[in-house]
Amino acid sequence: MSDHEPVLLDLDLVLLDEPEPALTRGNKTPPVRVAETRRLAVSVEEERRRLRIISNRESARRSRIRRRRQLEGLRSEADRLRAQNRAVAGRLGPVNRSVLVFRRDNERLRSESAALRRRLAEIRRLVLCWWLRRLPLPSAAAGGGYLLGKELMLASLMV
Repeated sequence: MSDHEPVLLDLDLVLLDEPEPALTRGNKTPPVRVAETRRLAVSVEEERRRLRIISNRESARRSRIRRRRQLEGLRSEADRLRAQNRAVAGRLGPVNRSVLVFRRDNERLRSESAALRRRLAEIRRLVLCWWLRRLPLPSAAAGGGYLLGKELMLASLMV
């Protein structure tokens, strides 16, 4: 049954079931009963429409309440997340400062390490030169080739 079809109430059926003198004369339905039945059918349709409007309004009210609650929940979650972000940012500041200190210390230590390596290499060269100078010089009678080898060795250390 569709919403637009007139619906007869039980009262209508009772009224229509009563024998009418006009029906015995060949009239199918007396005009009074037809108008009354139509009026009742229209009033039933109007009542359904009124109930549907009330139902729609109640549904819209529930929907607004549900939306309001959802919005409140989202606002609450946004506030919670903002507070959490502030807490993380508060903990992150000292960590960032520590990272900067460690990076600066690492750079200083790398620089010191490179300087110490250069200094150690220079000390090794000096020790080697000192050691080579302490070697006895060969005599000219022995050929003197040793002196040339010593000079070449010293020259290679200076490079």
